[in-house]
Amino acid sequence: MSERERAYQYLLRLVAVRPRTVEEARERLRRKGFSTEIVEAVIAQAVEENILDDLLFARLYAEDRAATRPRARRLIEEELLRKGVPREVVREAVTRALGERSDAELARAALLRRLPVLRGLPREVALRRAYAYLLRRGFTPGVARATVRELLKASGEDSEGG
Repeated sequence: MSERERAYQYLLRLVAVRPRTVEEARERLRRKGFSTEIVEAVIAQAVEENILDDLLFARLYAEDRAATRPRARRLIEEELLRKGVPREVVREAVTRALGERSDAELARAALLRRLPVLRGLPREVALRRAYAYLLRRGFTPGVARATVRELLKASGEDSEGG
């Protein structure tokens, strides 16, 4: 088996585990010791065959984040940039994945998942934890504050006003 065939088979094993960005695949092939020429040839072949597709990867990643671990649009974009997805691809993919959903909607979805953990806590503790939770997920202080007020009041946790 040639070095190129070995590199290609290694890449197929990588993407069988989970989708990869072009940059992630490039880095893994380099770390495995394949030459730059082989790496670039295998990457080009994988892109041509749609085995590697940064736009699809980014869209699926953003959709998954919004559905399972909601966070601010900005934070999703930063995560994709760290994975090596080009900025213009990130913007297009996140827009396609999240559509017109605002950060307020994403914050609401994130905090709704967290409410059961906050129930039974003293009011001030629940408010502080909910607010910090949303900040850690990349939401602005204004969005976090408004979401905490709205959801904790609606759930009966904020019965003392606020």
